[in-house]
Formats: sequence, C-alpha cells, structure tokens
Amino acid sequence: MSLDGCDLLTICVPTCNQVVILCDMLEDMIPKISSYHIRLLIIDNCSSDNTQGVVAGYSDRYENLSYIRLDRQLDNDALFEMALKLPRTPYCWVIRDINRLNGSYLCSVINTLSNQTPDLYVIACNKRSFGIPSRVYNDANAFLHDLGWCLIYSGAVIFSRKIIDIADFEKCRNPYFFSFNIVFETLSRLDRISVFWSGLDLLSESSLSRDNSRNPRGVFHIYGVLWTKTVLALPDSSYSKKAKLRCIRVLGKKNHLYSAHHLKRQRVVGSLTPEIYKECYDYIRYFAPGNELRFFFYSRYPNRLNKYYRRYHRYYRNTGSPLF
Repeated sequence: MSLDGCDLLTICVPTCNQVVILCDMLEDMIPKISSYHIRLLIIDNCSSDNTQGVVAGYSDRYENLSYIRLDRQLDNDALFEMALKLPRTPYCWVIRDINRLNGSYLCSVINTLSNQTPDLYVIACNKRSFGIPSRVYNDANAFLHDLGWCLIYSGAVIFSRKIIDIADFEKCRNPYFFSFNIVFETLSRLDRISVFWSGLDLLSESSLSRDNSRNPRGVFHIYGVLWTKTVLALPDSSYSKKAKLRCIRVLGKKNHLYSAHHLKRQRVVGSLTPEIYKECYDYIRYFAPGNELRFFFYSRYPNRLNKYYRRYHRYYRNTGSPLF
C-alpha cells in the first residue's frame, strides 16, 4: 500500500527563465513522487520564456501539480518566503529547479513526517551526509553545534507549518543565509523543539549547467566574512560561543574550501588576492583558524607557477565557460 503525502507535504520549486532545466526536473521528479501523491508547486518568478506552457504540458500527467506566475520579479529572500507561505500542507520543502530527488528515500521521509511530526526535517545534500547518523535534536544549541553548517545548502530543510507561521522573516533576511537564519532565530524562541536529522542523501544537482555570472570576491567574502558575521549574530542566550565557533569552522573544513589546491584555484579566478586577504584578515581566525599564513601565502602566489592557471584559461578559450 502506498503512502499518501497529498495532505502532508508540498514541494515548492521557484524558477525563472530556466525552462530546459525545469523540464528536465519535472521529467525526473514526477515519476518519483506520483506514488506518494505529494503536492508539487511551481512558482514562476516572472519568466520571459515558455515556463507556463511547459508546466501546463505536465499538468495532465500529474494532478497534484500546481503553477503560479508572479507579475513582477521578487528577490531571493522574498521568493523563498512566498514559497514557504503559499502551501497549506503541514510541511513545505523548497528546492531549486536544478535539484534532483533521490526517490528511494521518499517513503522514509513521509513516514517520519507522519509519525514523528518534527518541527524541522533536515536532509543531506549532494552526498554531504559525512556518515553522521540520524537522530532527533531537542536542543537548538546542540543542533547548531553538530549540523548548523548543513543548512546553507538549498533544500536542506523541510519546514513545518508551525515554524513557518511564527518565523520573523523580516528580521531574518539575508541574501546568502536566509534559511539558516529562519531556522535558528525561530528555534531560539521556542521552549521545546524537535529537529529530525535524517542523514539521507535526498538531493543532488542536475548535470545541466545554468548561466553563471561569477562574483570574483564571492567565495571568501560569502563563506568566510558573511558566514562568520551571520553565525556570531545568533542570540547568545540560546547559542553558546563554542557551538557558534564550531559551526563557522566546520563549513569550510567539510567542503575543503581552505585546502591548498582550492586556494590555488581561487587565486586563478581572482577570488583570492592581497586585497581580499586584507578584507578577510579579521575573520580568518574564525572560519579557518590556524590557516592565516596559508591564506597570506596563496593570496600572493604567482599564477605563472600555478598549475591550474593554464588549465583554466585553456578550458575557457575552448568552451567560453569557467572551469571552476
């Protein structure tokens, strides 16, 4: 007997001018969720392409597919907030059009949401479970300490209606870590919480590429400076300094952002320069403790000695796209 997720879970997919990627996502997702009758909502952020026509073509194939087109484009935070608020099912899961589901675990998700009714259901993304076993957290500080860094990934959290209804979206606005802020600001105001960490690798990214306008200052400004500021700004009354510092540090460590080969690659694309090192200097001790000299060295590393330099520019000349 199949489980019925129709009145339990809505998967929301905001999209804008990504009709090819969206079509690929629908082809992949509908067969996986159809046996569970999970509601699927496409929110079109005022696309100029044929998104509406493509979604209409799939409506006949899946009766629980809905489509909303916005009259004007919203920024990412406002769009995410709308995606959480529109469904009225007990749980809402906002993912990107480039995400792909691992359908073999959906039965476990529906079972847990139905039987344990957690405030939040947290998943692993892009094979980043790192072998951490599933468990239920009843302490927000312990959750931040162990898994706070996981919440930067798109689609990492399935939100309950309880959390959505009491969240202070205006206070939590953040162009890079909005979901993280919503979770930990809201949990800090609750006397009792239930956060289920699944440890399941439920989401990956499509092999289809999308246009990538690169921010040369992006990596260390976002995942170093802004990440540090965001975590340290969490209320001290709910989160310990130890938990905050570990959350900041583990993000880069788990993703190898500060390994020698990654620093060399960032040097090639202009994401690590003496100017960027100076900007990050006061925060390196938080997000990469003990690596101050390494950052200094690679911010000045000559590109003519960098093995990635020729490889990167040869690839760019041949394809017109960045290699990394």
